[in-house]
Amino acid sequence: MTMTKMTSVLVLMAGLTTAVASEAQAQTKPAPASRAFVNITGGAQPQRRELGKTDTFTLYEEKATLTSSQPIKNGVFFDVSGGYRIGQSFAIGAGFSSFSTTSSASVVATIPNPLFFDQLKTVTSSADGLEHTERGIHLQAVWFVPVTDKIDVALSAGPSFIQVNQHLVSSVTVPTGTQNINVVTGTEEGTAKGVNVGFDGTYLFTRNIGVGLMIRYAGGSVDLPSAPGLSVGGFQGGLGARIRF
Repeated sequence: MTMTKMTSVLVLMAGLTTAVASEAQAQTKPAPASRAFVNITGGAQPQRRELGKTDTFTLYEEKATLTSSQPIKNGVFFDVSGGYRIGQSFAIGAGFSSFSTTSSASVVATIPNPLFFDQLKTVTSSADGLEHTERGIHLQAVWFVPVTDKIDVALSAGPSFIQVNQHLVSSVTVPTGTQNINVVTGTEEGTAKGVNVGFDGTYLFTRNIGVGLMIRYAGGSVDLPSAPGLSVGGFQGGLGARIRF
């Protein structure tokens, strides 16, 4: 889901929420708002991406090439956020999210012959257990809309900063006098700057404890040495505990 589509969905949710809240408030007076809140959420980050690169290097006085491709799979994310209300409806908050996944890379190399010119050999290999991790800090301005004395919804937006750690194929080594390869892996990291826009619906069992549904876009892009403009984060959805103080 693109950022534009996600924003359109949230704007629609905001309109429906306001209409429902106005009708509900005419019938039920909501309980006085708590000041502080903590949300604990687990769910899914469904985006799939592909990471690939092609390098050339000189070997036996000829040009050799290395091409690698690895997926960045979807998976489970965990998020903890909290904040403090400023007035009845508005709050400021911040959250921390964690996401990780592991994949394998396919490697194809063309290696010159050590004895004969223009006798390239195509060699394939793989690298397993390559981890991709994202650790995000999300700053938020939050607008609360009470629906009943037990249900409220919140719309949020703000900047996100996502620390990315990517394990990938960095190079190959060729044993002297052969056309064989040994795959070498390495780790690259950087910080993506982006935005978060979200919807959260809460049902309170008691005045202080409840459950909630979160739907959010939190993503950006980062320039890694081997993957400039790598997109990270994205659409997230999950369920969890809601605590009010």
